[in-house]
Amino acid sequence: MCDHHPTIEDRYRSDHPWRTLAMLYGQRRRAVVVAVILFIIKQSPTWVIPIVTANIIDVIAHPNEHKAQEILTNTLAGVVSVALNSPFHTVYYRNVAEAARTAEATLRSAICRRLQQLNISYYKHKSSGVLQSKALRDVESIDQMARGLFEMVLGAAIALVSAIIVTAIRAPQFLLFFLLAIPPVIIMQQWLSKRMRKINKEFRQEVEGMSSKIVSMIDMIPIARAHAVEDVEIEKIDRQLDQVKQAGIKVDYINAMFLSSAWSMFTMLNLLGMVAAGWMCYTKMLPLTAGDVVLLGGYFSSITGAVLSICNIFPNVARGFEAIRSIGDVLESPDIERNRGKQSIANVRGGLRFDEVAYRYPGVETDAISHFSLDVPAGKTVALVGPSGSGKSTMMGLVLGFQRPTGGRILLDGSDIEALDLRDFREYVAVVSQETLLFQGTLRENILYGTLDVSDERLWQAICDANAHEFVSRLPDGLDTVIGEKGARLSGGQKQRIAIARAIIREPRVLILDEATSALDGESERVVQEALDRLMKGRTTLIVAHRLSTIRNADTIVVLENGQITESGSLPDLLDRNGTFADMWRLQTGARFAIAS
Repeated sequence: MCDHHPTIEDRYRSDHPWRTLAMLYGQRRRAVVVAVILFIIKQSPTWVIPIVTANIIDVIAHPNEHKAQEILTNTLAGVVSVALNSPFHTVYYRNVAEAARTAEATLRSAICRRLQQLNISYYKHKSSGVLQSKALRDVESIDQMARGLFEMVLGAAIALVSAIIVTAIRAPQFLLFFLLAIPPVIIMQQWLSKRMRKINKEFRQEVEGMSSKIVSMIDMIPIARAHAVEDVEIEKIDRQLDQVKQAGIKVDYINAMFLSSAWSMFTMLNLLGMVAAGWMCYTKMLPLTAGDVVLLGGYFSSITGAVLSICNIFPNVARGFEAIRSIGDVLESPDIERNRGKQSIANVRGGLRFDEVAYRYPGVETDAISHFSLDVPAGKTVALVGPSGSGKSTMMGLVLGFQRPTGGRILLDGSDIEALDLRDFREYVAVVSQETLLFQGTLRENILYGTLDVSDERLWQAICDANAHEFVSRLPDGLDTVIGEKGARLSGGQKQRIAIARAIIREPRVLILDEATSALDGESERVVQEALDRLMKGRTTLIVAHRLSTIRNADTIVVLENGQITESGSLPDLLDRNGTFADMWRLQTGARFAIAS
């Protein structure tokens, strides 16, 4: 067995953002190292130009026989340092881009991978807008922070180190002025980080809420238009946008206050340093030349600019760290479906046994399912009926492994599904639900979703078996017709037949029909039911149905009430018992006869 190598999501630590950044960018360690070397070379003008300027001023102030040569030599040094900047910056940025884009792609891939691994129950508490914001906006915030840190902090470090070294050689007494810039930075950073963490969290939550509301609004546009409540929807969105605006203004205000204070403080230090250097040169208190004064002034400005650059990056760091914590909600969630290391399944016959199965949703005091015991032989059809909230959909979730029983066990071909790799099992399962899930793409892509190496002959056979041949043949581009988001260009009955064709292609051993015809009109129901009957032959089938006419041919009908089985048997048996099911049957068939008359 191959060793499992830790993935990004395995090593992700939102409570250690620096370590997480190092882990993300460590994937392109060579590019980062090369970028650092190139950055040092391209930034050479920041420390070379002040020296060149100071030397030229001293030559002019104290002429000698080598005046022209010294000016030429210093000028050449300055020109070379400046000329190196452009080509080295280009190659530097290429390496930074390689590391940054790799980290960005890796992080988004890790989020998408973990989203595929999380239990379905996780998505009951997270809207698609919020998750979309994490994968897009939060990753972008981390990318901007990392690039800013690399550029600003490295530049500041070079400016500070070069200034200290040159000053220590030419005017060591002025090192004190440089050191005075450090305590204010630390104090301001500590104050800002506490404030920024709080307001960035509030801002992120408002943006996530906005994303969620916009996605919901788009989904509800047909309903809003049908009920003429567009103005109500616009008003709701405007309220959310106003909350985002107010939170954003608060963030911008804190940033502006901090940056203006930092600029004033460090510009004042710069001015005082220049005045002190000029005074000491003028009074001969220190052996400083005019060039030294210019040199120190240049370094004061360089250090001030470097420190201000670091201050400028603080807001981005605060946003980036909050984004790291936000993404941790996904990557560090414990609500994961664990399949690694479990028993593989080479073949599925489709026999199911439910042994005193119980399930209770987290935070709820009563069981949604309790004492559910049932044998489903391979190839047989079982229908679950009952009022809303009786536990039918919960049972389907348990069969698929979306939830795990909190009591009892479910056996697949004699093996407890808790010990099985459910990914293998699901390769033998097909689901046709009331809400057909189609995606933006061609009809061919939607039918073949999740399958490989399917011939056109087999594809068209599945389409014919699904009673979809007639309408597919009439489409302008046939199987290559783009059907729109969620299959918007297809009718409800057409969508269901595409879902059935998708199920047929998979050649499942276990078939789950979750109210597959409840949203269709009479004619569409007839066509779809005919296709379903063809699909069900020889397959273990579990049906959830409100329309009792669709389960006439079920081998066993199970009546659920409050999560428990109250009746089970064939259709004739249940009608003879004259119990709950018989009442339901008379109610539906009686209503139908009344409408017909």
